Amino acid sequence: MKKLIENKFLYRSIITVISLFVLISFVKLPCINGYKRAMFPEMIYGTAWKPFVYRTLVPTTIRIISEVIPEGVHNYLRDKVTSSRLFIQVLEKLKWESEFITEYLVAMVLMYLSLLGFVFVFRKLFKEIYTSPEWFTNLISIILLFALPPMFQYYSYVYDFSTLFLFTLGLVFLRQRNWNYFLILFLIACFNKETTILLTLVFAIHFHKDSNISRKLYSQLIIIQLLIFTVVKILLYFIFINNAGGFVEFHLVDRNYLIFNGYSLSTFVVLLIIFLGIFSKWNEKPKFLKDALWIAVPLVILTFLLGFFDELRDFYEVFPVIFLLISVNLARILGAEVLLKKE
Repeated sequence: MKKLIENKFLYRSIITVISLFVLISFVKLPCINGYKRAMFPEMIYGTAWKPFVYRTLVPTTIRIISEVIPEGVHNYLRDKVTSSRLFIQVLEKLKWESEFITEYLVAMVLMYLSLLGFVFVFRKLFKEIYTSPEWFTNLISIILLFALPPMFQYYSYVYDFSTLFLFTLGLVFLRQRNWNYFLILFLIACFNKETTILLTLVFAIHFHKDSNISRKLYSQLIIIQLLIFTVVKILLYFIFINNAGGFVEFHLVDRNYLIFNGYSLSTFVVLLIIFLGIFSKWNEKPKFLKDALWIAVPLVILTFLLGFFDELRDFYEVFPVIFLLISVNLARILGAEVLLKKE
């Protein structure tokens, strides 16, 4: 079995198929066109409500690609889906408008590539932190994909997979101390979602007392990140100044009061297993991941105030960190020798 998982062709085939399954699950229920303030066409063409419209990287890319596609292709695709009863039923299930079928298909491709990219960079980050048998490295990235669908609750957004991909790639560059690539990535990711600023928190905590980076460079890099974030936010503010909505949406009392109704036994057991997996043998866990885990604190606070506390997609940024911390425990269970690389 281990030899089969080590086979590159088989592994890549498995990842390709499972990623497609995850993508279909993502757009099926909940769909990417379900929340009235962030409907898919409005997101693509910049008329959605703030703060959702600020997350413009993927929607803008979809619009640009769609605009360069010949009009004949648009008409052909629209005629195809509207002339087929099967396609019409599929569109109704997904809540997709036929006039935007090209944009939806482009979005599917970009989301699929982002998902594959997320698996690739997670695997890269795993190898940056641990040394392990190839079969376990492959297996943990397969399990990673299966862990995603339970997080698809309430609403799905076209920028979710790009958030996973870009944030994890940012962690890779931080781990490699590749400052040039990190800053370029940081700039791009700021157009994807404002939670990119959490990478600055990881940087500030992890390299605070690092003797291998000068205090001058440390300060400069923090200042540059804050400047990039501020400039992007100001730019987006003026671009979408006339859109409805504000910088944030408060949900403190319209949903989160339900957490006091209690959790089911199965939910409690899952949370307990995750908690034990994270903190068991804490002293043996890599410092980089322990420092990165601090982003869970602002995420929990912000989600409680601005989101739905039980909406797991709000924790995408910390998801790869938690999974990497738990992977060591899984390795022990499966008999794989996983060792920490030197910080």
